[in-house]
Amino acid sequence: MRLGFLSTTIAITLLTTTPSIPAQEQGAGAEQEDPTKGSKNVDEVVDYSIPDVLAAARQAMETYGCEIKKEKDDYLEGTRSRHMGVVIGSGGEKIKVRLEEKDGGTRVRVETGKGFMGRLGKKNWSTPIYKEMLRILEESTTESLH
Repeated sequence: MRLGFLSTTIAITLLTTTPSIPAQEQGAGAEQEDPTKGSKNVDEVVDYSIPDVLAAARQAMETYGCEIKKEKDDYLEGTRSRHMGVVIGSGGEKIKVRLEEKDGGTRVRVETGKGFMGRLGKKNWSTPIYKEMLRILEESTTESLH
């Protein structure tokens, strides 16, 4: 009966694990929606300076549970913490943000690497991180105008 015990333990673990989702993605009493649904790698140009975009990208990555592992003036690399989760996946994804000056703004490339191990439980976090970064940049611009 060890198989029954093991499957029960896994089921309980999956049901009791709470994935890390930013406050704006969580509704009071609402079911958790997967922020990675439809996510893909991002390659866009934004009208902000590289230092501003870097700071916002760092904050956005941390919002989605990334621990920053490498940082340069035009590059961030972080890894999402590993966990068991039904809705949000198992974590361990590596997210890279590359920045370069382009057309008077900043070219932003956000890529999620899923690696080989545990690929099925991993998600693409590029779009949610990019959208959160834009929200932070727009909010900081609005605050500086007041």
